[in-house]
Order: sequence, then structure tokens, then C-alpha cells
Amino acid sequence: MTTILRCLDRAGSSPLGVLGVSGARLLLGFVGFMYYASQYGDRTYLFGPKGVLPWAEFTADLHDTGTFSLYAVSSSPLWFELVFHAGMAAALAVTVGMGGRVCLAVHWVCLWSLYQRLPVLLDGGDNLAYLVIPMLMLTRCYDRLSVPTGLARRLAGRTPEFLRSLSTPLHNLGVLAIATQLCLVYVVSGLYKVQGRMWQDGTALFYVLRVAEFSLPGVSSLVYENDALVVLGTYATTMFLVYFPLGILVPRLRPWAAAASIGFHLSIAVLMGLTGFALTMVACDLIFLSRPLESALRRTTALLRRSSRPPRSELRAPHGDHARPPVLAFDGDCGFCQLSIDRITAAARPAIEAVPWQSLPAGTTAPHLARLDQEVLLFQDGRVLAGGAPALAGYVRHSPLRRYRLTAVALGLPGIRGCAGAAYRVVARNRHRMPGGAGTCVALAPRS
Repeated sequence: MTTILRCLDRAGSSPLGVLGVSGARLLLGFVGFMYYASQYGDRTYLFGPKGVLPWAEFTADLHDTGTFSLYAVSSSPLWFELVFHAGMAAALAVTVGMGGRVCLAVHWVCLWSLYQRLPVLLDGGDNLAYLVIPMLMLTRCYDRLSVPTGLARRLAGRTPEFLRSLSTPLHNLGVLAIATQLCLVYVVSGLYKVQGRMWQDGTALFYVLRVAEFSLPGVSSLVYENDALVVLGTYATTMFLVYFPLGILVPRLRPWAAAASIGFHLSIAVLMGLTGFALTMVACDLIFLSRPLESALRRTTALLRRSSRPPRSELRAPHGDHARPPVLAFDGDCGFCQLSIDRITAAARPAIEAVPWQSLPAGTTAPHLARLDQEVLLFQDGRVLAGGAPALAGYVRHSPLRRYRLTAVALGLPGIRGCAGAAYRVVARNRHRMPGGAGTCVALAPRS
């Protein structure tokens, strides 16, 4: 009895899986947004009032099934465009974490309406999304991985204490409902497969991957032409689906079961093309990975914080502790350069100074005049620490604001560093065309 009371007290006082449900919200919003985006060019033909499914048949189907769709309110093309773009905006807002539960509810209504307009395009993930999104409304799925606007905090301050006390129990109830729903999906799917003859004799995968709509040319044949892979894949799928809930019930096996499920559905996305269905299932699996994700996020944040601290070599000269701090040198005769540096300085408030190179001692700048005409340079005691985009990254790396220090770290990552350098060179060559630019801003062409 004491154990039960302790569990009930924990369920009412400590929110579970906050990062997991936040990730599920983000991914479900992304799936919805990509559905809108992927059909955007053909939206009028697919979903419009005069689309491939006749309006009369569409409204008759709604009447027969007893459901609703915002697209049935009017046959006006203007109304269609308004609802479609409102749904697309709501999906994007849910993805980035804006709008709270109200926006999540709008997203659900708009997505339901769009799915009902042309059900033939659905791949099965919609059925789970219908059920999971309302459950997410009970949870604190906007606590993480979202853009803070301050509105939720203000509303929470005006909410009665009794209602605020229900936040954690309702959140945990929502998490439990999603977990239960996901386990039911797995068990029902597994038991249904067990009854099929092709799943019993181990040949189901052979027939599934040979269906034109569910095959990946050049890859699926490598699987269905191998008898061992077909049998192993067929039986492994059935066993995994049936026994997934047992793995979830054991805390030590839970992360492994969720990871196996994610790998399983990513394979479905690649081999069978059921991307929406696969990502919807992955989104629900994230609630079982909340603790591992929290641990990984803490380690990544700590690593980024250590990386964002400026190296001591940048703040200290090689000959002692009395060295002057670094200086960012830019072209003071270029209006665009001056305007850009002023804006960066005002936003990032770095601890080092940005000065026109024309005001530096001639002995410092003379060896580097060619580069100074083309890019900003980060100097320290006459030495060039970096130039161009890396110099700007080094400049904001000394900012007291974490987001700018993290930006500097990101600009130094492979791939991003090359793109940033290329973008900087394009802007530098065309700075006379930029706001504030003039004829004196023309950058010298690189010397061969």
C-alpha cells in the first residue's frame, strides 16, 4: 500500500517525459508541415473545391461518416486558400514551439480537415496523429524545444492555484495515454500479423517489398531476393511488435525497445516510402527516450559551453600576461562594413574592440593591406588570429550572451565553416551594392 501511495504521489508531483513529449510535438508538427509543403504545388488539384475528388462526393462522404472538415464550409477558392495556408502556418508554429495548446488544437483541426478532403493520400500515420495530438494537449509539450514568448508565463500567473496544481497530474496522464496507445498499436498489429498465413510461413516481407508502391528500386530487391533476410525480417517484425510492450515495462529495456522501434520505422520510411507514418511512430517513441535524451542534451550543452569559452591563447600573448586583448580590424572607409560592425556590436556586446584598420599603427597593418581590403582581420599584438568569417566568429565568441558564443562555435563546425566562408566572400565582393555601400566599398579581387 505504501508503494502505491508513493507512486501516486510521484505521479502528481513530478512531470514525466517532458523532453520526450516536447520532441513528439516538434516531430508531429514537422510531419504535418511537410505534408502541406509536399503537396503545395498541386494543392488546388488535390484539395481545392474543383479538385480530383468532386465537391458533391466529398460532402456526401462527410455526411455518411458523421465527421467534419473546414474545407466543406464553402466552395470558394478564397476560403480554400485561407484554410490551407492557416493550417500550414499552424503546423510550422507547432514545429518551432509557438502558440501553445491553442495552436496545437488549431493544427489538429486543420490537419483533420485536410486529411478528410482526400483520404486516398493517407499512409496510416494520420490515424495515430488523430489520437495522439489531443493527448499532447494534456501535457507540457511546450516546456522544451520551443520558442519562449512569455505569454504562457503570464497566463500561468493569472490561472487559479487549483488549476495550476492539476498541470502535473494531467501531464502525466497524457504521457500514460500516449504510451498506452502506442503499445496497443504494436500489440494489435503484431497479433493481426500472427493470424496471417504469409507471416506464419515467413514469406510476408517478400510480397510486401515487391509491391510497386512500397519498394525502393535497387534496394528492395537486395532484401526480397535473399531467402534468409526475408524469413528473418518477417519473424523479427512479428516478434518485435508483439513483445514491444513487455520491453517498455522493464525500465532497463525501455530505451533499447524504443531505439529498436525507431530503427524499425526508419527502415519502413526508406524501404517502403511510408515517411509520414514512420515519423509519426518515431515521434511517439520519443516519450520512452526522455531520460536518455535529457542526459545526451546535458552532455552536449556542457560540451558547447566548454567549446564556446575563448581559448587562452586568444586572450594572452605568447610573451606573458601583459598582452593587449584582440582587436577586430575592419574597413572604416566602407559604409556597409561600418553599419554591419555597429549592428553586430550592439547585439552581441563582445568584450573586445572593433576598430577601423586605418586607425591602427602602420607597422601592424602594412604586411596585411591586401587582406584588409578584402576581409576583416582579428589582430592581437600584431599577429593575425583569423580573417573573414572566422574573424567575425572569434569576435562574437567573446560576447557575454550565450547564443552568440554558441553561434561562434557552430560557425567553426565542418561544413558550416565552408558555407560561412563562401557567403562572406560573396558579400565582401558585392559590399558596394549592400545597404550603406558606396563606390569606396568595392573589394579588391583576390590575387591569384
